[in-house]
Amino acid sequence: MPDVYSGGNYLAQVFPDLPYIVSDGIMPTAMKAVVFGPPKKGKTLVLGQLAIAVIHGIDWFAFKTNQKRVLYMNFEVGHRGWQARLRKYCRATGYVLTDNLMLVSDLMGIRLDTPAGQAEMEKLVSIHQPHLIIFDPFYKTVSVLDEEHTVVVTDFMDKLIFNYGISVLLCHHTRKERIAQSGPVNLGSQEMLGGHLQRWVDSMVSLTPVAQDKVRMEFECRNAENPLRALNLELDRSMAGFKLVP
Repeated sequence: MPDVYSGGNYLAQVFPDLPYIVSDGIMPTAMKAVVFGPPKKGKTLVLGQLAIAVIHGIDWFAFKTNQKRVLYMNFEVGHRGWQARLRKYCRATGYVLTDNLMLVSDLMGIRLDTPAGQAEMEKLVSIHQPHLIIFDPFYKTVSVLDEEHTVVVTDFMDKLIFNYGISVLLCHHTRKERIAQSGPVNLGSQEMLGGHLQRWVDSMVSLTPVAQDKVRMEFECRNAENPLRALNLELDRSMAGFKLVP
């Protein structure tokens, strides 16, 4: 049964100030976010950098993080390719992988709209007790990418958030590019596949290609106290990661 508070003393209540995972309202504790953009434009690299930042409690581009355990569920890159990327990034930056980062590479995905998939996922969470789970990409968690199946998955994720106090970060794709007479049309968060996800998440981070190896990162965060300025990122292939540029 949910807690009920009377309006007469509600403002006098002291609710716990939970430490954020990523600052400025991007990833509060026990919340959910999505990073989305076109295929093969660096989302997994950006999320890998976020995971490494969080396990060390260091800055992720322009944002602070708190040191937390991360479970990264990768459904698109096999272990050998993923290992090569992470090794290159760690060599270039001097960061190391620690036991705070738990890595799963399962190219079949895990269907969280099924009882078996939910049981498998909850077992992982109960055993490893992460603070943040990254699902990359989201569509590999659902049997059919439609509203009905997506709601089943997000309801299950809400259950994990409530029962274990975790945060959830999804990697998701945009729709196919729309073309008008004036050129490509960018509809911001509406470009993300699946209207339900837009309503469900607390934060949306979009990656938009602007030039070869350059993307623009933009934010829509309901927990941000102030509007967040867009960031410009440039891919550094020698480090298998992005750098913040003017």
